[in-house]
Amino acid sequence: MSRVRVRLWVTMCVCLTILFLSTGCDFPIMGSETSENEETLAISETSLPEDITESTSAAETDGSEATTVSTETAPETIPETTVTVPETTPVVTEPSISNPELMYTSYADIVSFDPATGWATFDYFDMLRGQEAIDWLVANEGYTVTAATNLVNDFADSEFINKNINPELRTADMQAVTINMMYLSDGTKMTGAETTPLTYSEFVTLYNGHPAYVMDSFFYRVIVSDGVITQVDQVYWP
Repeated sequence: MSRVRVRLWVTMCVCLTILFLSTGCDFPIMGSETSENEETLAISETSLPEDITESTSAAETDGSEATTVSTETAPETIPETTVTVPETTPVVTEPSISNPELMYTSYADIVSFDPATGWATFDYFDMLRGQEAIDWLVANEGYTVTAATNLVNDFADSEFINKNINPELRTADMQAVTINMMYLSDGTKMTGAETTPLTYSEFVTLYNGHPAYVMDSFFYRVIVSDGVITQVDQVYWP
């Protein structure tokens, strides 16, 4: 009896197994999981950007590993700024004549002349004759009144005391003054005591050709008007 029961039990198990397989319910869990995975994959592919999806598909098709390329944004290039400095014209200050406040007409010796600027400097002196000369000799040269008087009385017409105690020089712009000389521009001396007028260019010609005629031959009389030297005359003195 026991063997018959066993066989019957085995037969029932086999029948039940066949029945179970025939109903099509084999592995329902695996089927559900596969469907869910396919839906998830479809959603993921839909949400990815187009370029990433294409890259993924290409990688899957080729069977190779996908490489992510990182593109760094280049720093913004700051354009060079060129600063143009305007050219400045240097201010040229013309030198000006500086004379003492006390300017007056006087006899003078010429000290210098510069043809480049046209300036001539003069050293004033006082021409003392007669009693002025006697007083000066007594006060400054140690003469007695008698000796000074005798000396001055014996002066020739052209002799005098040159009183020059002031070291200041006066400057004249020879281009702007009237010039009268005892020489022509070529160095020819005037025959009498009268001077001859020269232009500035003639004066320069005389100086360049015969500087001693300008500097050492005769003294001058410098004429001042309104504090400015306006005329320079060479003085004939025998």
